Amino acid sequence: MNRLACCPILLVLSLVPMMADAAPPSTDHQMLAGTVTRVIDGDTIEVQLGKRRIPVHLRGIDAPEPGQPWCKEATAALAQMVLNQDVDLEPLGVDDRNRRTTIIFVGEEEVGAAMVRDGNAWADRRHLSASDTELCELEADARERKVGLWALAPRDRIAPWEYRRRLLHRHFTDYSDESVAHCMEAAEKAHR
Repeated sequence: MNRLACCPILLVLSLVPMMADAAPPSTDHQMLAGTVTRVIDGDTIEVQLGKRRIPVHLRGIDAPEPGQPWCKEATAALAQMVLNQDVDLEPLGVDDRNRRTTIIFVGEEEVGAAMVRDGNAWADRRHLSASDTELCELEADARERKVGLWALAPRDRIAPWEYRRRLLHRHFTDYSDESVAHCMEAAEKAHR
């Protein structure tokens, strides 16, 4: 098992050497300051922290995978929002896919929430906390407004985790009419 996955404090401590010459974190929060040097895909970026470039995944969202409809658009939307921008990161830990997971802010805007709000990503039910309803609400609103990937035909808006599963098992769930309550139920079930 990855030692960082066992203890989130180790993740924060593991970032300390990477922050040489980086701006000190805020005393109010465990925030780190960096600059986005690359957008890997619609939910993963590379951030310059001091002298090191670190790949990080945006907490609580899942954007279309390569080969899925809206992957290029989601990646471009994230790039427009963060590429070469100074950002604040709140490190949260390492997820089950061994990715450093963070909340990213450009100014006061939470980037992951903006991606879901604009229809460029799903609320990732497997990685939401039971009390985190905002991303589910933003997704429901984007679906209702038919923005971003929600303007696509149902067969083209397969959730990324379903797409990955479909590659293995050949079936998926249509989330087009899902309620906020159902989204949160799925998030709670994932944490049991």
